[in-house]
Amino acid sequence: MGDIKKDVFLGTKEVQNKKFELLAKMTQPEIWTYKKVKDTDPYRILRNYIFFTYNRLDEENKILTSEDGEYRCMNTGLLTVYNQEIIALFKKSSLEGGLPWYLVGFFKETDKQFTMCFSQIPPLANYCNNVEDLIYDSSLELNLRKEHIIDDNIDRFIEAGYADKMLINVLLDAAKGILEKKLKRNFKLALPFYYHNTETGENKIQLLAPLYFPGAPVKLALVMNKVRSDANEYYEGVTVLPVEWAYMNSRLIVKPDEEWAKIMEEVDTLIDEISIQNSIDKDE
Repeated sequence: MGDIKKDVFLGTKEVQNKKFELLAKMTQPEIWTYKKVKDTDPYRILRNYIFFTYNRLDEENKILTSEDGEYRCMNTGLLTVYNQEIIALFKKSSLEGGLPWYLVGFFKETDKQFTMCFSQIPPLANYCNNVEDLIYDSSLELNLRKEHIIDDNIDRFIEAGYADKMLINVLLDAAKGILEKKLKRNFKLALPFYYHNTETGENKIQLLAPLYFPGAPVKLALVMNKVRSDANEYYEGVTVLPVEWAYMNSRLIVKPDEEWAKIMEEVDTLIDEISIQNSIDKDE
């Protein structure tokens, strides 16, 4: 994948926040940060979304360059409240020794800043060749790799308030039953995530779903792979992640539904500025 931090000068944190503030006001309303960091980092999810969208579009060669070579643009994948495409515009930098481009800002498809340089709207990022992989199939069985989930992720359970492995085992069984019932009624609870192994180059779609431990707020999400064999097809729960990571990184593909928004309203923990990707690479 590309790397926006190596290609584009984004300005100071204050400058970035002003541009992301304008973008957040321009696009259709949704959650763009976490309650705990709202005052200090009001656009954490939005920033992560734009960075990873750039990286994916660069990998797909979908970032357009103007005829004079002075500008580049990308489709953010976001829409205005009137369903206009929102475009990120970059200008060639004239500073010696600096990054080759800098972020001008975000514009509607009809804005002159964009139409004066480009005659076509840049394409959207694509993360999947088979749309069926993006949608949870409730007819398939869900199995849990419990030893891996519990033993290799005990620190995540402890951070969520659970330290006893036997108790965690029982809670996982209960959460699995609740999740399966919910997914049969709302398949959109399982959010698609684009998995890219930076070491092997492997790409695939995984699904992330909330774990409902009885009597407690949701703090963890289950990572599921669709397993295909000659004899069978099923989902396998392979690891767990903090719901903050799950929400932020699944947002690359789809806008989470209302139940996820309610879950995020209840989350009151502080997470590090870290990609889910690094975590999953270790889990696989």
